[in-house]
Amino acid sequence: MVRVFGCLLVCAVVCALTGAARAESPPIVNRNYAIDLYDGVAIGSTVMVAMGGAGAASINGTAGSLINPSAIAVRSTTDLDSWGWDYHLDALTGKYSSDYDNNGVVTGESSGASLITGGFGLRFHDWSAATTAVIQTAPVPGASTTLAASASRVQFILGNYQPRYSLAIGAGVQVASFSIADGNNKLFEVSGTGLVFGATWLPHEQSIRIGAAIDLPISGGQVTTTTACDPMSCDGYILPNEVDAPARVVGGVAYRIGPTAWNQQIVTPFRDERALTLAADLVVTGATANGYGIEAFSMQQLQRSGRSIAVSPRGGAEYEWLPGRLRLRGGSYWEPSRFDGVGGRLHVTIGAELAIWEFHFFGPRRLRVTFTGDEAARYRNIGASIGFWH
Repeated sequence: MVRVFGCLLVCAVVCALTGAARAESPPIVNRNYAIDLYDGVAIGSTVMVAMGGAGAASINGTAGSLINPSAIAVRSTTDLDSWGWDYHLDALTGKYSSDYDNNGVVTGESSGASLITGGFGLRFHDWSAATTAVIQTAPVPGASTTLAASASRVQFILGNYQPRYSLAIGAGVQVASFSIADGNNKLFEVSGTGLVFGATWLPHEQSIRIGAAIDLPISGGQVTTTTACDPMSCDGYILPNEVDAPARVVGGVAYRIGPTAWNQQIVTPFRDERALTLAADLVVTGATANGYGIEAFSMQQLQRSGRSIAVSPRGGAEYEWLPGRLRLRGGSYWEPSRFDGVGGRLHVTIGAELAIWEFHFFGPRRLRVTFTGDEAARYRNIGASIGFWH
């Protein structure tokens, strides 16, 4: 694991040295372009963000399914019932960023996105099902101060655990939608669907887990206007021909150092052990043919986005300092360049999780609150979450 984190740092330094000045953006003259719906920063559950965006192998339940669909089939080590349920609700805001999407254009603060994510899942024996949603809104800096973008992703996932192979698998459908509004006037909206797959190997009575996932690309196809405006001149904007969400492949490994082996069921209601969990992921995002950035659209310009594959190494750690009461998290990740002539940037993340209330509801449970922060050049994201203590 030390070598893995060393490689992450080396990759970040090398990429930082290759950054260049931002290329000039030509004006939009026709609709022959697509909006590149891409997130280079770590977004999702506060647990994942706090651990440097890593969690493909370490985070289970509905929060983990945001990065790996098989997470809903990974049973908590203290869950011995024939059925169970799980939920999470997280809120994050990056509005204090001055260059949220790292396109090289520095604006005033309060221009970043705000995000809400939640999920609910059920398990019956070795089968699981879950629904998760991520809703993101952001002002679009540029010529217009009233332009705002909204994006949402909803997943419907089915999972299964194979005890014979110590393997959890998950698959589902992801529905993505995107819109841009000028004040109260929605210029256009578009939606599309794609498939998601994931797997997690957790060998019995071992302390290592390996996870992998893939999100197939989503093409929104034809953009539709919500008013009678001409797409070639809708409130003064030339609308894109389509909106594309690129494919994403994630691979991850996690290792837990504690008094007992990680991958085993514990008969006590809670696993209150002082333990350290290390996690590392590699996130690879595909290219977007004819893709351009959202912010340049507001200035009626084309800034090339997604010309090549983006590779993001991520790593983090979680330490249960006060067993059953307090967990501390930290990590780092590299946000690769998505725009021509713009270098990537290194992020540092921190977080804490606190158990605040123990109660009985279909068995003993603990309510927990989680706080997280993500800092980088011209970027700041803070968040809070409420859910069950696992």
